[in-house]
Parts: sequence; structure tokens; C-alpha cells
Amino acid sequence: MSQNKPSARDEVAPFAAAVYARDLQDRDALSDFAAELRAKGVRVGGLVQEILRDADGKMTGIDMVALDNGQRIAINRPTRENLENNTCSLDTAALTESTEALRRAIREGVDLIVLEKFGEQEQKGQGLNDEIFAAIAEEIPLLIAVPQFALELWQERSGELGDTLPYDVAAFRTWWAGVHHDP
Repeated sequence: MSQNKPSARDEVAPFAAAVYARDLQDRDALSDFAAELRAKGVRVGGLVQEILRDADGKMTGIDMVALDNGQRIAINRPTRENLENNTCSLDTAALTESTEALRRAIREGVDLIVLEKFGEQEQKGQGLNDEIFAAIAEEIPLLIAVPQFALELWQERSGELGDTLPYDVAAFRTWWAGVHHDP
């Protein structure tokens, strides 16, 4: 990284929070952006979430999907009791299993890590927290989904060093153009 002139990477933070509201309509923006980059030959690693729904549109679960190999990990399968009592149904063992996708991306030094997970566990300093900050420490560009209500906590944890983006593919493209520079 020692260069005579500043690069675009020096001017734009190598990580960004893609901030979303609870009632987000376009939940596929991160997945779509990752697929777009992969189609262009960019090595994208990380995890996105896919909400599973029944025929009536009611949520039946959430899977984490590894971007590099498509592996699906069932992290949430709410029971009737969870739904009736509005209690958490996150499978923390499955969440732990999903960390391997992030560790693999870090080991392989991918061009970009996309992560759709700064949830309750990460907000408590658990879940995928270690892998998130390992990616930042390795200076691997990271685009992470952060709920609007947790943005202040994210900024505190990340030292207010990263960028904050709207949850929009166009914003992701602009950020990526500033972070990524072709050899």
C-alpha cells in the first residue's frame, strides 16, 4: 500500500455501514450488489440473509447464505411459541457455524466482504463480531448492513471511521468505485 500518491482507497474508508429501517422494502439490495460484482469477476465473500415465507407471505425462517459457495445455514426457525410470545428464535449454534464463511473470506483475501448481519448478537459484542472486526483489521473492504436504530452503536464500535450509506445499490456502487481500484 505504500504509494507515492494517495489512492482512492486512502480517500474512502474501506468499510461502510449500509443503513436500513425496520420496514425496508428492498431487502435484496446487498445480495443484488454482490451478484453484480461477482458477475464482473470481483471476488466477493461474506453472508446475506434470506427470509423464508410460506404461501401466505408469513415468515417461516431466515437462512444465512454464503456468497462464495451458496451454502445455506438455517439461523432462525421460529416456533409457534416464539411467534405467539414475540421471543427470539435465533439458533446461536447455527450463527456460530456461519462464521466460517467470513473466516474463509478473510483467509482468502477476497476483494470485498458483504455482510447482512449486525443484529442483536453483534450489538452485544457476540455473534459475528470478531470476524467483522478481523476483516476491518485486515483492511478487506467490508459492506455491512446496520439497522438504523443501531447506527450509533456501530459508529462507536468502529471508531466512526467507516462510511455510512443508504441501503441502496446505487450508493453501494459509488462507495465501491471509491474503495476499489484496478491494478
